[in-house]
Amino acid sequence: MTASPEAVVVRVDRVRCIGSGMCALGAPAALALGPDGVAEPLAPYADGGADLTPELADAVDYCPVEALTLLSARGGYRIAPAE
Repeated sequence: MTASPEAVVVRVDRVRCIGSGMCALGAPAALALGPDGVAEPLAPYADGGADLTPELADAVDYCPVEALTLLSARGGYRIAPAE
């Protein structure tokens, strides 16, 4: 996926996430593992939206269990992963 300056929000499927940490290593400015070992988006990626970066796009693409979803902060539509 090619990153663009589009504002995005990250959603984590907390049931699906296995806490591999690949997302937090790949995009530490956007994602972290919470105290429970499950990925969580860092503000503003959790709420208002922030710029889509190549690192974040890769982190979503490389999640081994597809627990991450990128949504447009403006339109709410799904950006990644493709359905």
